[in-house]
This record gives sequence, C-alpha cells and structure tokens, in this order.
Amino acid sequence: MKGKDKRSHPRASTLMPFQVQRLSRKEGEELNCRLSEGGIVIEDWLPPPVEDEKLNLWLNMLNAKLDYLISFTFPRSEWADSMWVEPLNISGGGMSLIAKEQFDIGEFLEIRIVLQAYPSKILYLFGEVVRVESKPDKPGRFTIGTKFMGMNEEVRNEIIKFDFNKHRERLSRIKKPDSNSH
Repeated sequence: MKGKDKRSHPRASTLMPFQVQRLSRKEGEELNCRLSEGGIVIEDWLPPPVEDEKLNLWLNMLNAKLDYLISFTFPRSEWADSMWVEPLNISGGGMSLIAKEQFDIGEFLEIRIVLQAYPSKILYLFGEVVRVESKPDKPGRFTIGTKFMGMNEEVRNEIIKFDFNKHRERLSRIKKPDSNSH
C-alpha cells in the first residue's frame, strides 16, 4: 500500500476545456486566483462523443447550428483558440492535468478552466509545478501536478462545490440492488 494521502481537499476527475501558460516567477508569486462569471464562452471544442452513434450525430449537428447562431451574437474569446479538453483532476489545493508541452518542476503556471459555458464560470488559477511525468500512451503529452498559489476562499469554494457535484453525479449513477432479489 502506498503512503498515506496527505491531501487536505477531496478531488474530482473530469474532462473540461482549459488553457495553460507559463508565467515568470515574479508574476506567479504576485497573482491571485479569481472567478469570472456571466456572459458566454464560445469555443470550438466538441464535447466527448456519446456511445449511441445516431444520438452523437444529432448532438453534433445541434452543436454546430448553435455555434453558428451564437457566433453572430457574441464576440469570440481571445484565448478560446488555445483551449483543449483533456482529463484533469482538481481539488481546492491543486490539480493535475495532461499538457501538450513539458513544464519544469518549480515553474509557475496560469490555468484557465471553463467550469460551465453559460452562464460562464471561468476559473483563473495560478500554480507551481510540483510533478511532471511523460505519458507513454500519449506521445508528446505530460501529466503535470500543480499546487495552487494565491488561492482565495471564493475560488476554493467554487472548486469544492464543483467537486461535490461530481461526486453526487457518480453516486446517483451507482445502481442500487433490487430489493426483490434475494
């Protein structure tokens, strides 16, 4: 058995759009995490496919039509082009994510995460890289572990609320045993 888990916050694993960029040490030490709400986030990423092929085609068609209509109404986010969707694991104290580039331990990062597209909830997180592992099954991808810096209660509470909702979703999917079977 591995050593005792020393994390002080529960963690949620999920897929969601995010962006990562390097910061100088000075920038990383001076910035505080924040939450941006309101408006709409317009991006080109597609949600993960569903197993039913016909339903998947239908949802992608509706998504394309909505994107077309929305593009006439709302300006495009200046950073949406650089967002990608990969598995990530987040808690109130830090996160791990799969990045398209390698970072070094001790580097400071800005991580933007879209919690929901409408009304938008975007987390602006700042963290120090504490772990880097290459992904043998995904060449050119790296698992990056970060410890949040400049965290405040508003943002931490939003992450914890998100984590709680993810756990509640998982529990609701667990099939309860049939009371009639013995």
